[in-house]
Amino acid sequence: MVEKSSQYESDQVIFDLEDAVVQSDKAAARKLLSDFFHNNEVPTKTSIRVNEIASPESGNDLDLLAGLDQKKLWSVIIPKVDSSESIARWVKLLPPSIKIEAQIESAMGLISASEIAAHPQVISLAFGPVDFMHSIGMPSSEPGIPESSVAGALQWPLLQIVIAAHAHGKLAYDGPFLKIKDQQEFIKSAEISRALGADGKWLIHPNQIASCNEIFSLSDEEIQNAKRVINVFHSSSGAASLDGLMIDEASKKLAEQILERSTQIRK
Repeated sequence: MVEKSSQYESDQVIFDLEDAVVQSDKAAARKLLSDFFHNNEVPTKTSIRVNEIASPESGNDLDLLAGLDQKKLWSVIIPKVDSSESIARWVKLLPPSIKIEAQIESAMGLISASEIAAHPQVISLAFGPVDFMHSIGMPSSEPGIPESSVAGALQWPLLQIVIAAHAHGKLAYDGPFLKIKDQQEFIKSAEISRALGADGKWLIHPNQIASCNEIFSLSDEEIQNAKRVINVFHSSSGAASLDGLMIDEASKKLAEQILERSTQIRK
């Protein structure tokens, strides 16, 4: 899978040293990554998710990071971030100026999401639904999926993470959908994520990439409509209308945000 990472049409590739690797394989996983980074060109945005700072493995992860060509590493993803203090601890240990993406996976992390997003080295927040559910005692017959009676329960914490990230000009990502063979439910999950303002969604299987790209990409119609809104606003002396809708300063700002997003996606 490591060698195939450049073949996938995803915006970012994340190599996971935490939950995806059992304890007995962590040393071998680090060796594999070290060899891969030293001997290959890596995808443009390649990140490593390290073990949490309380883990005895975190020191070994830091040694790995210190030995990598930093130009090949887009960011370090830190799991189970509960406060800005935990980010500050990592900053002291990581190579200078490295980009940090913080996972919000607990009740305390959600409460502290805004102060975490405010840290200058943090570029994004990502929701970790499985550990979050465990943190607040939410029962589930399937990991990361609430009971059917409260199917939308994880929308609220995701929205709070989106708000916290965007308030500080950072990106916000929804966590993965674990039922990799259920494409219909994955699409529904991704559509909800985008509707709540998330900038993207973590994926755990290549068969989710195409649908996710389609859902989070802006259509030509959306882009053209945003341009029309801006043109109408600038051609009027105040509030105007377009297709029966009022166009004001807030409408113009939203349209500008859409165009900026389209530029970022198409880079």
